Amino acid sequence: MVFCKGNAISAVAYSHTSLTPEETMKECFQPLQLDCDLCAIVSNSGQMVGQKVGAEIDKSSCIWRMNNAPTKGYEEDVGKRTTIRVVSHTSVPLLLKNPEYFFKETNSTLYVIWGPFRNMRKDGNGIVYNMLKKTVDSYPTAKIYVTTEKRMSYCDAVFKKETGKDR
Repeated sequence: MVFCKGNAISAVAYSHTSLTPEETMKECFQPLQLDCDLCAIVSNSGQMVGQKVGAEIDKSSCIWRMNNAPTKGYEEDVGKRTTIRVVSHTSVPLLLKNPEYFFKETNSTLYVIWGPFRNMRKDGNGIVYNMLKKTVDSYPTAKIYVTTEKRMSYCDAVFKKETGKDR
């Protein structure tokens, strides 16, 4: 878990899959903008179990979680609230196994989905993108963003520079 102060997360380029059910088929680009004073970035590691820092995490104005890490049943350790959930393309099917939990109408979580262009393409051939479109059709209030191809290329370059490996 990481806490960071300041508003360093505004104007990141993501593409929203839909604003309303009627706009599902339209391409809509909208930056993800947040107003965060204090962020908590909570991993999905079992290392959080037993730490009892849930109340401290929930004090943060923005709470970031990864993939399909649950909060239900672990509130004392990881808190209840989620502002943003960053999800790998490989974890989308895991979210969709429990869509009521992740996308129910009262959920205000923003989902940022990232993955390679071949899975995220919007021409009908992007398997993950197609799953997300169906999700938005079923849960029209879901706030789902996907990374743009340009942003993914940038992230891939940074990953390779830092690790020396291709993703």
